[in-house]
Amino acid sequence: MNGTIVAFDDRMQEGIVADEQGQRYAFSLVQWRGRGLPGPETHVSFEVRDGKAMQVFNLPERQRRARRKVAAHETVQGITNESRRYASCAIAAIVIAMLGLFFDTLAPFLEALAILLALLGLYQIRKTPERYKGKGLCLAAILLALCVATLSLLVEPASRPHLDSSQATADPVEESK
Repeated sequence: MNGTIVAFDDRMQEGIVADEQGQRYAFSLVQWRGRGLPGPETHVSFEVRDGKAMQVFNLPERQRRARRKVAAHETVQGITNESRRYASCAIAAIVIAMLGLFFDTLAPFLEALAILLALLGLYQIRKTPERYKGKGLCLAAILLALCVATLSLLVEPASRPHLDSSQATADPVEESK
């Protein structure tokens, strides 16, 4: 017979179950065979013997999807902007890409390092988006690194006067004589 638990007293460990016609039967925790503790409005299946409910089981329920409660300050995906921080590789990539602007001969190497760090930052952000942000920093670092590396390879450094052996001049001390 199917029914619903009307009430259950935890202290006395006794309850009342009502069948589909409204007939009520008493039962004790000893007759409970269901999952967890019995509670009000739990749908059950039971047998009636001597005016009491025996072998009280939960009725099988359709599996429910888990739902996460979303607070007002959270986004739809459950990620707060306050809890996310910039990926450390993204910050390092943009700093190193900017340093390449000031170091002429080391620029291609620094920019390659900046691109590598930016790619690591993008990987870090893609793997754990609930923890890290900074995709824009990574993309800016890659773009800046490519531009600076290209320009540093195309433009020759400022020429410095080099003395060839054929243009060697005498010592300044000898010229003053």
